[in-house]
Amino acid sequence: MKSRLGVFGGMFDPVHNGHLEAARFALQKLRLDQLRMIPCHLPNHRQSASSESMHRLKMLQIATIEDAAIEIDPIEINRPGTSYTIDTLVQLQKKEIASSLVFVVGVDSFNTLPQWHRCLELFNFCHFLVLARSGASISTDVRELIDMESRLVESELEMFNSNSGKVYLANNFNHTISSTTVRSKLIAQEDVSAILDKKVIDYIRDNCLYRVS
Repeated sequence: MKSRLGVFGGMFDPVHNGHLEAARFALQKLRLDQLRMIPCHLPNHRQSASSESMHRLKMLQIATIEDAAIEIDPIEINRPGTSYTIDTLVQLQKKEIASSLVFVVGVDSFNTLPQWHRCLELFNFCHFLVLARSGASISTDVRELIDMESRLVESELEMFNSNSGKVYLANNFNHTISSTTVRSKLIAQEDVSAILDKKVIDYIRDNCLYRVS
């Protein structure tokens, strides 16, 4: 059993350099044994993906092929119905993969926490690493909902003194790439070489994704 497992979910539509930097940052910041990137199948509170699950999964595998500590997990793609984070965490805990799970999420997504299915139960299964650019913060509504003062920690050592329920805010993660911007650039046939892995660009072109041929 691993000691510390990162869980990084998202649409990854497509996976871009910001996603990859976030995964690598989490691995280093928290000294994780492994990080699993988990593409969402059917989202709960946002629009469905532009590309099919099989393509998003393959692009993740291509982009992380040289990252030994990153595994691409199809757990949500293989599960029918809406992809709820709580169900994913329950499944991972049942597999006894690690003693501690850390869910990696950007601050904007974390601020939508009240819309997540059974959101407060998530803290029974994992910690949260919240990635925030300089000047961004967790909203007042979320702070009150989760009793932030009792959960906030200042270091990975403090986090892992508990099995779950803590929040570590990393406010020096300044990558602001969005998949929406990437898709718009792809559709407009603009240069995306600075924000997408070359092998991912080749896959998108080979499979005519995002109207690119």
